[in-house]
Amino acid sequence: MILTRKMIANLRFHCRLAIDKELEASLLRQFGVEPYPNEYSEQDLHEQVRKVVMKYNGLQEDSLSSVYCAQAVVEPGRV
Repeated sequence: MILTRKMIANLRFHCRLAIDKELEASLLRQFGVEPYPNEYSEQDLHEQVRKVVMKYNGLQEDSLSSVYCAQAVVEPGRV
């Protein structure tokens, strides 16, 4: 699984994360391709992206409910 612009849009909307164009480009460079020969699971991809965004924005790790946001990003219609 790779990160897409649609997933980033869902993070912005459902999780209310501040992701500017610079951060979006960085996330897509880092998580937009599979790390050959491995691949990201949905959970790993979400958690890694969440950590990068939180660090970039200078927020506490526990200030975001990762379960709620993971569901919103992977299954946007179900939250």
